[in-house]
Amino acid sequence: MPKELVGFGPAADYLGLKRNTLSSYVARGNGPRVKERRIEGQYLLPVFEVEELDRWKNSRPGQGARTDLIQATAST
Repeated sequence: MPKELVGFGPAADYLGLKRNTLSSYVARGNGPRVKERRIEGQYLLPVFEVEELDRWKNSRPGQGARTDLIQATAST
């Protein structure tokens, strides 16, 4: 396994996600950190460290978890 994965495609495959799903997580600030951007040809590509992807994957609440809801507290 390489230390780094370049681009959303390989990183998404590693995580078991679709490319667009990973891209959305990163854009909203809920995804793994992008280490840097390298210039390859004319394109800027994100670089993900495998260690960061593993850390992020292990800290996720799980498929279907509603992290957007605030837990209501009962007033007494």
